[in-house]
Amino acid sequence: MESQKGIRLALTKERMELLKKGKGIVCFLILVLLLGFVSAVSAEEKNIVEIGNDVMIEEGKRVRNAVAIGGQVTVFGVVERHVVAIGGSVVLTKTAVVGGNVVSLGGVIARGRGAEVRGHLVEINLSDVSEAISSVLNEGWKGWSWIFAIISISIFLAILILALLITHLFPGPIHLVSLAIRENTFHVIMGGLLVLVLIVPLALLLALSVVGIILIPLEMLIVVSAALVGFIAVARLVGGKIFTILKMPDKGMVQETLWGLIILWLIGWVPYLGWMVKVIAIVLGMGGVLISRFGTMQSRSLTPDP
Repeated sequence: MESQKGIRLALTKERMELLKKGKGIVCFLILVLLLGFVSAVSAEEKNIVEIGNDVMIEEGKRVRNAVAIGGQVTVFGVVERHVVAIGGSVVLTKTAVVGGNVVSLGGVIARGRGAEVRGHLVEINLSDVSEAISSVLNEGWKGWSWIFAIISISIFLAILILALLITHLFPGPIHLVSLAIRENTFHVIMGGLLVLVLIVPLALLLALSVVGIILIPLEMLIVVSAALVGFIAVARLVGGKIFTILKMPDKGMVQETLWGLIILWLIGWVPYLGWMVKVIAIVLGMGGVLISRFGTMQSRSLTPDP
């Protein structure tokens, strides 16, 4: 009996350690995003950020941060702060020197003999996530908050990658929606509220006929697409405003959208204020999409980008 109690206590301690690890991972990812933003403001020329491409720090080269989204980071030289690979692996050769943390989300960390890392190694892949979720479930209802946090981060990363692809492939419509929001704010707000009010009544009207029932999924697809495009446009305006305040204009639409989405996501974690900001962003975005006809029509009062 005593041996069984000892085994149960050991398992409980192990689960608690896994839960703490899961909490630390979530907090650390948020910290990395914040540090990345501060670093981009203070010394952007020393940062390397690639989306969909690999990052290689050659021997003898020194950078501040190295970040790859959808790619691998290979370090031969010196990284003063952090190395982050989202959707890829990190390779540290024997000559690599990292002054901060090394994070691989969805990949592995390969560390050569002689590589120097002064921070922590954080490797998160499918096996780690399933183990953390199992541990959280075994600990009781308090662990559900961390499951929701992990799900929220996963959804945010998916939306972030999709938004950056849309901004890169279709910059014209995003620009026109942003202009509509900025220049015709009152009409955009009225249009956004009108769209939100009419979504349910329109679905009910469509449900009255056989043909209408078939069109309901199309309505939902249009609404979701409009919300996504509008939210991207709002994020682009937020990022552009931040760069303007920091006297760093003309950073490009993709960078403005990237930092705008990160800022909106972080604000979303603030109690009470977060959901209000998201609702306002959705209303503005939907109204901008309506006024600009999904970014295909430019009002006479709007002026194009120089």
